[in-house]
This record gives sequence, C-alpha cells and structure tokens, in this order.
Amino acid sequence: MEGKNSVAKNAGKKEQKASDRIGEVRCLNCFHRYKVPPKADKFVCPECGWEWRVSWVNPKLAKIRGPMWDKMKF
Repeated sequence: MEGKNSVAKNAGKKEQKASDRIGEVRCLNCFHRYKVPPKADKFVCPECGWEWRVSWVNPKLAKIRGPMWDKMKF
C-alpha cells in the first residue's frame, strides 16, 4: 500500500514541475531552458547564441518554429 502512495506523490510533483515551466522553451541547440518575453517573434539563446523563430499557441505558451538561418555563422 505504501508503494502506491509514493507513486501518487511523485506524480503530483512531476505535474507541478511541468506547470512551473509554462512559458518556457528549450533551445534546440544546447537544450538550455528559459522564458521567452511575451509576444516575442524571435529570441537569442543566452547560452549558445543561436537565434530562433517563435510562435505562440496561446498567450502563455511559446513554441520554437525553427532557427534564423540567415543569422547563423558557421
């Protein structure tokens, strides 16, 4: 019985963490996670410097659409 209770507690913690990440995106180059300014259409990762195009699913949920290839220096 105790095992079931610990699973339920862990599931609640995991869900709480996910809700804390609302409004954050993960850089697809270095995987650093950070918040995008509201209504921004692009942003630069502070860790690796890659610039990304952003769209908004709703006012609180940003989604990375792809890199800004013309800004990349290889």
